[in-house]
Amino acid sequence: MQFVSQGDRLHYRRWWVEGALGVVVISHGLGEHSGRYRGLAQHLNRAGYSVYAPDHYGHGQSDGPRGHIADFARYSEHLHDFIRIVQRDNPGRPIHLLGHSMGGVIACGSVVRFGGVDSLVLSAPGFRGAVEPGTIERGLIKALAVAVPRLGLSNRLDPVHLSRDAAVVEDYRQDDLVHDRVTPRWFAAFMRERDFLFRHLKQITVPCLLLLPRADRMVDSATTLAWFDRIGSEDRQVQVFPDAFHEVFNEPEEGPQALELLLGHLKAHSPAREVATPA
Repeated sequence: MQFVSQGDRLHYRRWWVEGALGVVVISHGLGEHSGRYRGLAQHLNRAGYSVYAPDHYGHGQSDGPRGHIADFARYSEHLHDFIRIVQRDNPGRPIHLLGHSMGGVIACGSVVRFGGVDSLVLSAPGFRGAVEPGTIERGLIKALAVAVPRLGLSNRLDPVHLSRDAAVVEDYRQDDLVHDRVTPRWFAAFMRERDFLFRHLKQITVPCLLLLPRADRMVDSATTLAWFDRIGSEDRQVQVFPDAFHEVFNEPEEGPQALELLLGHLKAHSPAREVATPA
């Protein structure tokens, strides 16, 4: 399915249930797409929650050059427009926003700028990469962002660090909709968005759950903890997974625990209704 936001045609997937307890909107990570969350969506469906997930601009089946964007806020504008569509289609249902990795940054940007959700769940949000360019390299990237803004560069994400489950890693590598590119303009836009969020995280006041894999080699988990502490919500919960890799829901041992924590959070912030029936 598709929707149009800011003139961009974007793809999304929907896993819907009749009489849902609430709706979970998933904001995916860098280089991936909404289809990788099918298994999680099916678990949530069985628990009575509908799930919607867009492919971000330049990802999956959506418009845009792979791994490129001129203004990171555009992601959040797209996400906000999508959430409005979800609200229209699910009147009276609580909307929960789940952001993973880069999608966590996008989710935070959307909530800061527009609100519109009943709770926020962050899975290994990518506020800072585990290994980022140094000062000299950043200067070069900024120069390239002006001279050749759409030049394809490696995103430096090694799939082996996604999960300790070899099948998850192999599926990722074989997925035709996954890409490993970012552009200099994308990185410059990400840096500006990061500076913006650091100053405005206190504007996030909805209930928040952070799922933090401490063995993450893609995202700097120490920065994540420090930044989460700046969020303005009085209802904040952090769950640390000491041995988990980046995709905690796809970890063989910690995945079921992460799912139970997510379901507990959703139940605590959704009004009681009859159990839904998957459609």
